[in-house]
Amino acid sequence: MKISLKNRILFTLLVTILVWAHVLWDYFHGGIPVHYLFHNKDMPGIPNWIGASILPFYTWWLLLRIQKRQQKQGANFSISLVFKRFFLAAALAITIAVCFVHGIQIPTGILLGILGLGIIFPLFYSEFLLGWVLGSSFTFGAVIPMGFSPFLALGCFLLYQIGRGLLLLMRPKT
Repeated sequence: MKISLKNRILFTLLVTILVWAHVLWDYFHGGIPVHYLFHNKDMPGIPNWIGASILPFYTWWLLLRIQKRQQKQGANFSISLVFKRFFLAAALAITIAVCFVHGIQIPTGILLGILGLGIIFPLFYSEFLLGWVLGSSFTFGAVIPMGFSPFLALGCFLLYQIGRGLLLLMRPKT
């Protein structure tokens, strides 16, 4: 399977329909929620409709990055690995969201674990970011995860590059 223009359009359309269905549901059932930076009502509020407006473009852009990587790697590219990465990131984001909603204090540990895994695995790839944002947007809106994901990706990229360099330096010479 290839990430073609048709597949990008279909997936982006699916995300658009789902996010706007969620916004409409909220609108007709008590109003569109507003999310605050750092969960502080003194900070600016971001209503879900703003995220719903931006999320389709973000999805399109990340899918385009995945497609370009697929074209660059050619036969070495594994679409099943892309799906696994996407679902792993979505599952982690949903876990953090569920913990947040129920007041469970393990998300910090999960985030530190993600950064630890970032030393070994390239968690800065677009499929991880897309899974992260889509998995957490139901609870946190789309803007906050989209704003947080570049910092997470940069941290994982730096850890991956530095960690790989250190592992290569520590490797015994043969």
